[in-house]
Amino acid sequence: MTTPRTWWDLASFSYLAHAQVLHVTRYPGANQGAEVNWTASSLAADGPLVARACAQAGLRTALVANRTGSDPTGRWTTSALNAAGVHHPADGVHAPRRTPQLTVVTDDAGTRTWFADLTHAYAGLHQADTAPLAHARLAYVDGYTVIAEAAAEALRTASAAGTPVLLNLGGDLVHAKLRDAARQARLHVVQTSVPEARSPDAVQIAHALLDDLQPEAAVVTMGALGAVAVTRTGRQHMPADRVDVVHTHGAGAAFSAELAAAHLRGEDLTTALHRACAAGTAHCAASPSPTVRERTAS
Repeated sequence: MTTPRTWWDLASFSYLAHAQVLHVTRYPGANQGAEVNWTASSLAADGPLVARACAQAGLRTALVANRTGSDPTGRWTTSALNAAGVHHPADGVHAPRRTPQLTVVTDDAGTRTWFADLTHAYAGLHQADTAPLAHARLAYVDGYTVIAEAAAEALRTASAAGTPVLLNLGGDLVHAKLRDAARQARLHVVQTSVPEARSPDAVQIAHALLDDLQPEAAVVTMGALGAVAVTRTGRQHMPADRVDVVHTHGAGAAFSAELAAAHLRGEDLTTALHRACAAGTAHCAASPSPTVRERTAS
């Protein structure tokens, strides 16, 4: 078999949308309101955020995703990817008129909720060109339930080329449409997440993923409690530093991006986990960039 030519360090697969992040001091009760302290624009989902972070770190990065629209949020999304140097399908003559949207609300306690308008993003994934996944040193794939069928196709493309994969389930169960493709892929890591209240279950979940999908390692993030990793030879827990949390949107992607970058640098799992936890923590403590943040409260 001829080995496909490698053009990218990382090829990232997911849906692509514009996210508006709103921060309030605390969530209001039912039928009450809250003043918004600041707003920020962001990419969504994890895949585009991972692609941008890795490109900013100097890695040759491609994004496999749906196209965004020709509206202002679509232009912002395209600009954000272009500024980082990500190869992407976000614009072009076949772009839809409207960009998929995600509204995220966070508060001082680190709580995050989201409201999505993504139906046409999911549909657009089936038209995405998955070729970059066959020409990369590592493929990152979001395996969320809502895009499981398209993610399975992405895994099959990577598998046919022998590309190692970092599969992120994002806290979802392994969908039946994804399982068979995942078992055939060359899985470097399967990553998922649990809320801090479920941290006692993290090791068991990691073992279940290891047995089910046969990756080299199964990693479960636990918010402020860090992450656990399980391999065939053992397990380890990497704690996260305590910080004053500004917001948590994109923290999981920051973790994943550093996990991917560490693999591409040839670092061992312990070092990768340490760097990934540090990246996720730093993201939570950082204020949004002045270019994307607007204060709304006096």
